[in-house]
Amino acid sequence: MSISNFFFGENIPLLQLEKFSQEYTLNVENTFLMGKENPPISLKTSSELLIGQQKESDFVYNTINLLKITGDTEDHVMKPFLLQSLALADISRNIHIKRNANGKILSVENKDELWKSWKEWKEHKLATVFPEEKDQVKLAADYEKGLKSFEGELKRNLQYILLLPEVYSLIFPPNEYYSFLSSPLSIRSRLIQRVEYSYQLKLVKLEEEKNTLFVEFHAVLNNREELIKSHIKKLYENEKEFSVDQFEFSVKTKYNFEKSTGKIMDAELHFAEKMHEHLAYIIDMDLKIKSVED
Repeated sequence: MSISNFFFGENIPLLQLEKFSQEYTLNVENTFLMGKENPPISLKTSSELLIGQQKESDFVYNTINLLKITGDTEDHVMKPFLLQSLALADISRNIHIKRNANGKILSVENKDELWKSWKEWKEHKLATVFPEEKDQVKLAADYEKGLKSFEGELKRNLQYILLLPEVYSLIFPPNEYYSFLSSPLSIRSRLIQRVEYSYQLKLVKLEEEKNTLFVEFHAVLNNREELIKSHIKKLYENEKEFSVDQFEFSVKTKYNFEKSTGKIMDAELHFAEKMHEHLAYIIDMDLKIKSVED
């Protein structure tokens, strides 16, 4: 027996990767806290997804098909924004993704199809959804910029971090010496201009029961001290009621997997960026297998 096997156990994967096709319901709530005097603003969406997976050699291939999406908000100012967001979701309903054996996203395999869908939508629906010409020009420029760097934008998107977890290198048996971190991730601040958070997801809990694996991950913010010195501390300099100690950045994910296939049975993600209790941006996601009654 090698020394590494003695301390860490055999490299037995906790999840097997098999072919599957599964319908899910993904509920997302975005909450904005914009001052003590203002009520919270909430935007909710509910999506029906068909997710497929197959493994070939050392790669995992996933398809994510958006079957249906609806949304709701009680804030009349945000209503047009929500309707436009729902319309944009209709542009590219199918995404094909290639990942490595650990689950890390490598590439988007149907970029030609995505460009074709955008050009058709741009020609036939853009003017209807965005009547103002200046809005059309801005949307077209932003959308095409996003398509050119689609893999990078995908890795910043919390929905895809939830749907395509980088967990397949988890081994058995985890012990007191075992530590698991995802590859580096990043996300742009929703509250501070020109700030980008660099983080990794760290395993904090793991439980097994028969064919089910439960795991929980919390973000480790790698550039916290750097951002506090360069940007965040300055925001508190003229604040008497608040201090930099109230700053918070967190991403937490929880999963129940079917061990024999690697299929997600249910999952949730919670994101929070807070300057203080009255200035924050919060995202809550809940993913469940679509029931027959839905």
